[in-house]
Amino acid sequence: MELRHLEYFLMICKELHFTRAAEKLGISQPTLSHQIKMLEQEVGYPLFNRVGKKIELTKVGEIVQQEALNIKGSLQSMSSQIEAFTKVEIGELKIAVLPGEITDLVSTLCIQFNQLYPNINVSILTTDQVEKAVLENRADFGISFQLNQCDRLQVTKLYDEEFYLISNQRNEEDRVSFSTVSELPLILFPNMHQCRKILDIASKEVGKQLHPIVETSSIQSILNLVRSGVGRSVVSRTLYEFYDTGDLFFQHIEKPVLAKEVYLVMKKNCFINYAARKYITLLVREIEKLHFPTEKDAVTSIQSSVL
Repeated sequence: MELRHLEYFLMICKELHFTRAAEKLGISQPTLSHQIKMLEQEVGYPLFNRVGKKIELTKVGEIVQQEALNIKGSLQSMSSQIEAFTKVEIGELKIAVLPGEITDLVSTLCIQFNQLYPNINVSILTTDQVEKAVLENRADFGISFQLNQCDRLQVTKLYDEEFYLISNQRNEEDRVSFSTVSELPLILFPNMHQCRKILDIASKEVGKQLHPIVETSSIQSILNLVRSGVGRSVVSRTLYEFYDTGDLFFQHIEKPVLAKEVYLVMKKNCFINYAARKYITLLVREIEKLHFPTEKDAVTSIQSSVL
């Protein structure tokens, strides 16, 4: 049974006249009659009683009419829901991010996203296994530093993330060695934070051990403690630029340079909904606003890959 047979059948039910129904459908009357005969053969019973020039539905025809209307309603409902979903009127956006500065950036952008698309529920999954979350469809896309090679993933570099030493006093030198940093009174994120993990790896490379005087997961607390002169801190450029840090000063860290590449992670050959596209656009615009070096045409390359 084909949908067009039901469409033809419902038009005849409406007009109760083959010729008028054929005109409304834009087909010939013999063609319409043939299509209805095919439908009757498939159903196994006549659908219309022909009384002279008039026609009326048989009891079986009434059953088919009701079910055909149900099918038509379901198709219209499906189309409406898909249209609403693709136009961000309803739905859910799921984002997987590494714990740390990226989470702060993504979470803060949710305020702007919600103002634009208030009917979309945004769920942020903080995980060390961003790629796995994307592959298991627990996230529409992910943002990550570390990446494991996987043929099922499409990876787009967003920008280069650098980590600064920040303090409440201006420094004559704009660069400082990591060995010097490790000897300072530091206010740091806890061990689970990506910035801290990068610091711990660097400390092992130079044979040093970090002993922070304060550990906190709150970026605002870190900034306030640095402002008060309790100590210095190491934060990502993302956080430094994103928050109100006009009264603070930063230095680049070297030997080793503390930097990471930030990637957008999606499944290959997978439909990326309109909400995800719009959020990614907001994210890239925010990165550009902060004057980060971004990959050219990042959004274009992402959207062109969507099926």
